[in-house]
Amino acid sequence: MGAFLNEKTRRASERALYSTALRLVQLITTEIIPKENPQPVDRGAYRAAWKVTKLSNGAEITNSLPYASIIEYGARAENIKPGRRMIEALTEWVQRKGIAGPEPGDAMRMAWAIAQAMTKRGIFNRGGDTGLRVLEKALKRLQPILDEEYARELKRD
Repeated sequence: MGAFLNEKTRRASERALYSTALRLVQLITTEIIPKENPQPVDRGAYRAAWKVTKLSNGAEITNSLPYASIIEYGARAENIKPGRRMIEALTEWVQRKGIAGPEPGDAMRMAWAIAQAMTKRGIFNRGGDTGLRVLEKALKRLQPILDEEYARELKRD
């Protein structure tokens, strides 16, 4: 915060930034992600990994999941390199979702087919869009939330 703010206004601004960040995370987890089709939800880890960290001058919104950036920005087909670990993870996912046949090895064959499709289309790349841009969608709704929180915090003091 700049030196031009008095202490009371500075504290109100910091609280408003923090509460705005909390509301944006709530918006992401309760509105934006559920509206995605298909939703980036398997066990809810992506949704649960959205966090707000209070900073000395406001707040920071992050998602600590290792693959959050792929959901957010997508992955180009040429960057997909299926390996043993990827096939194992996809096999587990296929089994959990019940989308493989009953024969032994069906889940691994389905996982391999999914991996091959990823090498052709990429991940979260549909209709010319790259990634779901979840945070970007939330930030488009930032200003009215920030205005409301700032007014509330100034009134509180």
